Amino acid sequence: MKFSKVCAKIGQEKMHEQVRVAVKESGTLDEVRDNILNLLKHMVDAEGVTQIGYVAAIITSDGPEKIPQNLERLQRYTEHVRKTQSYPVFSATDVFTDELFERLFAAGFKNEDWTVFWREVLGEAYVTDMFMTPRWEESKGASDEYQIAKRTGKTLHYFNYQIDSIER
Repeated sequence: MKFSKVCAKIGQEKMHEQVRVAVKESGTLDEVRDNILNLLKHMVDAEGVTQIGYVAAIITSDGPEKIPQNLERLQRYTEHVRKTQSYPVFSATDVFTDELFERLFAAGFKNEDWTVFWREVLGEAYVTDMFMTPRWEESKGASDEYQIAKRTGKTLHYFNYQIDSIER
């Protein structure tokens, strides 16, 4: 394996871990947002990262019974993107562990709060690329994220195909 590929793989694993560490102690959605933005700012300013990707997907629009399956699907797509890109990539599955989600859910956050959260995070210039997974158009959240990407000039990448190892 070439050195650049090894470095990219290490960087991707580091991104997942950095996101988890950054938000671990967050008690509010505002704290999660601030911690993510501080991490992304640090990556750009201190580490010289020039591209950061985000993977968007349907999560809740299929109904509550499909959320676990959709989260697993998003995680698989995120891992696939990480293997194919040389820059850091993250998704909602990196940010929101079950523990953090339960803590925030107990605080009474509503759908509108999540929409505002992602608009604020993705509206910043730190995220340069957005990867749209199949069926994103059926998701209210992913459709909103798409509009943010268009409005802020992010590079859009589309999965116009299914991958056997991803779509089981």
